[in-house]
Amino acid sequence: MNGVEARVCVVGNAAIDVVFRVDHLPLAGETLLAAETLHDFGGKGANQAVMAQRAGAQVQLFAALGDDTDADRFMARLVEEGIDVRHVARLPCRTDMSIVTVDSQGENTIVTRNNAAARYVPSQDAVLDATRSGDWIAMQGNLSEAVTAGLLHHAHTGERLTLLNPGPVCFDCRPLLRYVDVLVVNRVEAAALTRLDDPGEAARSLQESGAGNVIVTLGSEGALWCRPGRTARIPATRANAVDTVGAGDAFCGALLAALAQHIPMTVALQRAQAAAAFVVERSGTQAAFPSRAELFALFNSLT
Repeated sequence: MNGVEARVCVVGNAAIDVVFRVDHLPLAGETLLAAETLHDFGGKGANQAVMAQRAGAQVQLFAALGDDTDADRFMARLVEEGIDVRHVARLPCRTDMSIVTVDSQGENTIVTRNNAAARYVPSQDAVLDATRSGDWIAMQGNLSEAVTAGLLHHAHTGERLTLLNPGPVCFDCRPLLRYVDVLVVNRVEAAALTRLDDPGEAARSLQESGAGNVIVTLGSEGALWCRPGRTARIPATRANAVDTVGAGDAFCGALLAALAQHIPMTVALQRAQAAAAFVVERSGTQAAFPSRAELFALFNSLT
């Protein structure tokens, strides 16, 4: 790329989040009264696109919205963020929605309606036409296995760089890892994919399956970075967790932006950790994301 900044193309989902804050997560059959309710914009694809854009990348989003007023509001929000929305599809269904329950310790449960994402089949040629060699293409676990596999293979063949964050884990992505430059998973996802409880062993197993770099996020314990022949631990940024929703997406978005700007991985991971720590100290999904000015100050504080 000769120093030319790469662009970021996120292929994923977009959803409206309805967040209920409760004292504790409900037990089976239990009814709770929420102390607070928040409506927010979410969806892993849209979240990562918004964070990458705010962190300094030039971002375009491939995703599907419905044909309702939620979609109208979502589209306006993405345009306001400066994201290229030319490839956001409008499908004849309701916009996807997630019901999020957050307890007093910041832990959460999420139930998602994914009608739009389940129907969405982005054109592989359109994704390649919208990008160039050296650009980053990011995917998550919300699209089908066939769509994910086809796009990752197509991107790899077209000399694009790829980041896969396969949550929710709906299929075994290990056969696809030879097309993945950076794999980002949390502790639970790493164990689900490898059946190894030790994060370090899981990271090495995933890297040996073909991924160029494997990042296992460990919350307050930091993150593991595994690449051929070496595993390193990146310390966590201190945070008083209020709400962990969206922290993983903030991590991925900040990481993508840094890598697109050719920032070394060690520094990129520090930025990603700092962004995630910022998010867990606030309520909401995108409402908890730092602004561009806050990110600028946050990243400068790391140097």
